[in-house]
Amino acid sequence: MAIREEGDTWILLAWDAPEDGGEVAAYRVQRRKLGGAWEDVETSIDRVELLRDQPRGVELRFRVRAMNRAGIGPPSTTVTAVP
Repeated sequence: MAIREEGDTWILLAWDAPEDGGEVAAYRVQRRKLGGAWEDVETSIDRVELLRDQPRGVELRFRVRAMNRAGIGPPSTTVTAVP
């Protein structure tokens, strides 16, 4: 996972498809505040997602999880941003 671009209240994330586990149907994008629980913020069928209306001045961590008929895969590596 990587941050492609970011602005005051938005962030553009990109990631690679998993190497194994079968064909991906969608990706669950998750975020958490420092010390908080992971929360789902978007579901994407692409490997790039623009997240708008992110809180300003708050450290956020992002990750994705691939989903298919077999279920939800393990989380990706995380990236940290302070929009």
